[in-house]
Amino acid sequence: MLSRRTLLTGAAAATGAGLLAGCGSGGPLPLPRPRASCVPRASLRRVAAIGGAELVYEENGRAQPFLLDPGFADQLGGWLDWWVEHSGLPAPDQLWTFGTWIDGGGRCDSWHHAGRAFDVTSLRRDGDVQAPGRMDRVDALPATEQPAARRRYWQLVAGLSRHFADVLTSLFDEAHRNHVHVDNGRSGNAPAVFTGRSDIQNRNLQAVLREVWGAGVEITGDWDRATRRAADAVLEPLGRSGDLTDEAAWDAFCTASVGA
Repeated sequence: MLSRRTLLTGAAAATGAGLLAGCGSGGPLPLPRPRASCVPRASLRRVAAIGGAELVYEENGRAQPFLLDPGFADQLGGWLDWWVEHSGLPAPDQLWTFGTWIDGGGRCDSWHHAGRAFDVTSLRRDGDVQAPGRMDRVDALPATEQPAARRRYWQLVAGLSRHFADVLTSLFDEAHRNHVHVDNGRSGNAPAVFTGRSDIQNRNLQAVLREVWGAGVEITGDWDRATRRAADAVLEPLGRSGDLTDEAAWDAFCTASVGA
């Protein structure tokens, strides 16, 4: 398992307005994005629970508080409340994570340095994994258990994608196989939207279409005709017209995917 230091410092090398500066490195996104900033520890809130679920550090399995930007912490709480409302699952009592804020030391190239990024590894209830955020562990399950776990992983991603524009999954790079990174660097405090111009957002969408809805689309990273048609097939029974770049359609798609 990669250490938190490796995940949050060594891999956070992407810089510049056109690069995704999260906890892992990766290719450029064709969308402008504000630069990450560093903030002092004293400006952040110590958060022990999100949406009623206590935070647990993945490295040692211990419940502990983490430092978060207050507005970002509230957004995470809104996401988890929304998840409970739409997933049909009981409320999780634990949210496991690789962490949030780290001291940038003057190198402000990650939203972790601003307390506005969070690495999800699982939602749990009564000690059991309710929704996995670690594809490495999903792939290590017995073959008969993998389809259900993979489906739940992508349902988790669909829910996060409704609330945060940047959701880095196992399809982003190898460093993100053991967690799902979210930040609000692009979307701020507004609901996330689908643009069709982000490679990882398109890949995540295609994986949700495959694993949740059984669509035969390829993972290309392109907002191509086959992907549009598959998305339309999900939206039509919901009474939605237009494509996913419409905010209401994206909301409907993500909501339906979480509860499917």
